[in-house]
Amino acid sequence: MSFRTKLFYIFLLYGLLLAAAAQLLMIKINKEVVEKDSLKKAALYAKNLQTDFIFNIKNAKTKLVALRESAIFQQNFNKNKISNCSQSLFLDIAKTSSDVMQLRYIDKNGNEIIRVERNNPNQDAIIVPKKYLQNKANRYYFKEIMKLKVGKYWYSKLDLNIEHGKIEMPIKPVLRIGTPYYYKGEKKGILIINIFMEDFLNTLVSSDIYNIFLVDNKNYILENTLHKNEWNRYLNYQGKSFQNKILHKFLNAPFYTLKLNIGNDEGLKLIIVPNIRYIDSQIKENFYQFLWVVLVVLVLSFPLSYVMSMVPAKLKSKVDGLNQKLQEEAEDKDILLSLFDFSDAVLFKWNNDEHWSVSFVSRSVENLLEYRQNEFESNKLTYISCIHSDDLQRVQKEVETAIQAGVYFLRHEPYRVITKSREIKWILDNTVIVRNKNNEITNFLGYLTDITEIKEKEFELENLARIDQLTKINNRLYLDEVLVSQYYRFNRYSEECSIILVDIDYFKAVNDKYGHIVGDKVLIEFAHLLKRSIRKDDVIGRWGGEEFLIILPHTHLEKALYLAEKLCKIVSEHSFSIIGHKTASFGVATFMHGYSVEQSVDMADSALYEAKEVGRNIVKVARVKASIKKK
Repeated sequence: MSFRTKLFYIFLLYGLLLAAAAQLLMIKINKEVVEKDSLKKAALYAKNLQTDFIFNIKNAKTKLVALRESAIFQQNFNKNKISNCSQSLFLDIAKTSSDVMQLRYIDKNGNEIIRVERNNPNQDAIIVPKKYLQNKANRYYFKEIMKLKVGKYWYSKLDLNIEHGKIEMPIKPVLRIGTPYYYKGEKKGILIINIFMEDFLNTLVSSDIYNIFLVDNKNYILENTLHKNEWNRYLNYQGKSFQNKILHKFLNAPFYTLKLNIGNDEGLKLIIVPNIRYIDSQIKENFYQFLWVVLVVLVLSFPLSYVMSMVPAKLKSKVDGLNQKLQEEAEDKDILLSLFDFSDAVLFKWNNDEHWSVSFVSRSVENLLEYRQNEFESNKLTYISCIHSDDLQRVQKEVETAIQAGVYFLRHEPYRVITKSREIKWILDNTVIVRNKNNEITNFLGYLTDITEIKEKEFELENLARIDQLTKINNRLYLDEVLVSQYYRFNRYSEECSIILVDIDYFKAVNDKYGHIVGDKVLIEFAHLLKRSIRKDDVIGRWGGEEFLIILPHTHLEKALYLAEKLCKIVSEHSFSIIGHKTASFGVATFMHGYSVEQSVDMADSALYEAKEVGRNIVKVARVKASIKKK
């Protein structure tokens, strides 16, 4: 090759590389591209903020659930007297979090019965003496919460705390959450919690690279990163028009908006505007990065071009070197794969066929599934045959969805596999979908981890959350979940479902005569008697006090009546430890179209009340009342 030809190739390659670098440089330092990229990051950032916000609200709501379900608090209504234990319970719950401003129980007449409070997050919570308790019957929140059905929640607007008719200074942003309190179907009053929000909101809008605005549905600024013109809706500093100028100034730039739905009509939303300094810094950073690229191209283009011109003379040497490199890479691959043989994880490679036949599996599969490598690789076993039948359809659906989405990686929800000895194990499966150059799927590469121990711990915790700690059967919280689920299936698929509400007759006399320890033993024995006397698919739990609820899936009213009468007889014939014979009353109802879950339970409760009125130790069926039917 002549010198002129070599020179031509050198300058040709140099020009192409320089042009490509310049094109990339123009793209990367383009302001619109940087702004668009910053908005993508802002969207992810906003979703994280939304998660934090919702978690903070749920954490406060959990405290109300703990009070509502507490056996200590329910005992007040058995004795018709608020005990010191209940006040201590409120105080202990308030002490679990410094953001609890107030925690109260207000009776149905609007009288504060228990109030625990602190003036700021740095103080300890205290029980407010009785002489300082007030009547809140005329307050809007009391009226709104008293309208709610059992299990429903009310959320206030995010506003400023008011004391003696004026906004408290320095300002204290507050959120209130309330729920009605029912005992034996009767609304006794409300539970309400006030949460300090200032520290959380300051954290929410704190950012070095974004200007973050928390606004309501009328674009009033509540909090923002600059901490200017906040809470104008309540403080009236310079009015809304001035505030809109502030927003307009920032909203001329690209911004991202995300709604925060907390169950009220305030329409809170986050507006996230990338900081102009951040955008300029990104443009400058990109410029310097690609300036270095151009310099490198200038330095390397000449020697690279010369080397390329020498390719024909050195082709054989390069081919030999490439073969040696491939051999070394194959040896490295074998070493890497052998690492799985000594780990708890399993590497699976299965084919894209009907049964997911296995072309490779690490030796560690013997620890997980108790099968040997050759049992899979000889096609005696397929991967599908190891997946639990109850989980197989879901696993296949997740793969199908991933394929349709065109992704190359998916993480399955944990699922079960069956070992050679028929033991059930839980695994976490991270799968890579391998495609060829024509985008056709050739196989799947799965990284399987045994998480059986973790899942068992999860089940233990779930079991603790759903079990009544005295009787060891389901609690009210879990019964509510089952009722909602069964009601959905009734409405969606017309699956029949009936309920039986049971109450031990004259149970108060047991406590009065024998004491609460014996009374608790009777409750435990009664719960176990009912549980072993119902069907496998029926769900029983403690509804509250000496009341129990039995949920009967796929059961019409006549069958439910038969079962209730059977249980009534079993109870009356049973001899309880210490106290001897005891009876119970039963109320039966069934789901009907046009009636809510609450109304169905209310009908069973009315039937139970009727059973007690006519003499107890009897079963009564709910009678439909037109007055409670949904409009």
